[in-house]
Parts: sequence; structure tokens; C-alpha cells
Amino acid sequence: MRVLERHTAGSPGDETVKWTNLKRHEIAELLNDEGIKVSVTVVDQLLDKHNFRKRKAVKTLATGESKEHRNEQFETIERLKKTYQSAGNPVMSMDTKKEN
Repeated sequence: MRVLERHTAGSPGDETVKWTNLKRHEIAELLNDEGIKVSVTVVDQLLDKHNFRKRKAVKTLATGESKEHRNEQFETIERLKKTYQSAGNPVMSMDTKKEN
């Protein structure tokens, strides 16, 4: 769906699933601006047909993690990265999620 191009992200666990942070009425309004008049019910059907899921863009802290120590892990990673690189070693970065 062209109107969702700038508002779409993909699922790392399932490449067939896409997310949007737009609300149904916002999508209907964008389509209306393109000259396509649809109801939110039709938007729901289109999102389902094209494997889109609703996702809020929210950043939360992990359970038990306090704000004052939040940056500590990133500082440690940066320190280790500089140490390894100065020794001539390559550094690879990976973002992983815990499997439930």
C-alpha cells in the first residue's frame, strides 16, 4: 500500500508480517487524500489482506532496569569495542531478542 511506505516496518521473526504505527482513520484519511474514499472497515480488511499489524512506537525500559543505570551497558560495549579495534580486531554488532 503506497500510503504506508513511510510508516512501515518489518518483523525480524516473520518476514511476511509488516507493522504500521498509523491509526485506521489516519490511513483512511491518507487514502482519501489520494482520491480513494474508504471506511475504516475497508482499511482493516486491506491491512489484514496485506499482513499488516498495528504497532505503537513506544520505548520502554526492560523489567528491573532503572534509568540511572540504563546507559551503563552501552558505555561498556563502546569501551570494549575501542579496545578490540585498537588491537586490530574486527567488531561485529548484533541486536538480538529473547525467545519466549
